[in-house]
Amino acid sequence: MDPQSTAGSFPPATSPAAAWPRSPRMLAPGRGVQWWSEGWRIFTAAPLVWIGMLVVLVLIMGVINFVPVLGPLAQALLWPVFSGGMFLGCRELAQGRPLAFTQLFAAFKDGRAGGLIILGLIALVVGVVLSLIIALFVFGALGMSGMMAMMKGDPSIAMSTAIAGAGVAALIATPLVFVAGVLFMMAWWLAVPLVVLYRAQPIEALKASFDASWKNLGALALCVLIFIVAAIVATIPFGLGWLVLMPVAVGTNFAAWREIFGD
Repeated sequence: MDPQSTAGSFPPATSPAAAWPRSPRMLAPGRGVQWWSEGWRIFTAAPLVWIGMLVVLVLIMGVINFVPVLGPLAQALLWPVFSGGMFLGCRELAQGRPLAFTQLFAAFKDGRAGGLIILGLIALVVGVVLSLIIALFVFGALGMSGMMAMMKGDPSIAMSTAIAGAGVAALIATPLVFVAGVLFMMAWWLAVPLVVLYRAQPIEALKASFDASWKNLGALALCVLIFIVAAIVATIPFGLGWLVLMPVAVGTNFAAWREIFGD
């Protein structure tokens, strides 16, 4: 399908030179469904190119993963840069231009990569901190419970007491970490397109994304619910459905960015 033949179906995209900062708009909850509709149109404008980009991205990430120690770090730092390239590809389609495969690497140019790498570093640090919180809760409770049992002179039940304590700690820590993770994902939601399309600073982008998420909590919740259902369906045929779901999801986020922050 010729992308230019479908470009007219897209709302106009914001100019990359548009002023920043911008205040997020508050939209009706039903817009969460419309974002998926526009994401689908973006995908069907150039489906083979989108699938090719995703296949190459998976191969690149797979190769990087074989690098000892540094591989996972590089994946975390580079993922936002490749995502930024896909958002730039969405903008090309929205402005009536064809999608080129090289858009996958577009965010490495023109000084965009630095801010996106910082976003990846922030996400990595947050993930490590949240994991450590759970580990500290669980292993701390495990040690304290076992120690208390041993001090009471009853080593026969020390292990069961320790395990029970660790279970209680996990029940306390997991909801707290889950809430913290959700709050961070609200900040992450539109941060990448804000950095790559508006050249916002990473911290500014995270704050603006969180503000947008809070103001549009209903639309975001509906959008996430649709994604969860779509993810289950995409996983059933050996995970092949993700070759379609991922580009559609990128287009959906682009649609959300355009309506909330665009002209």
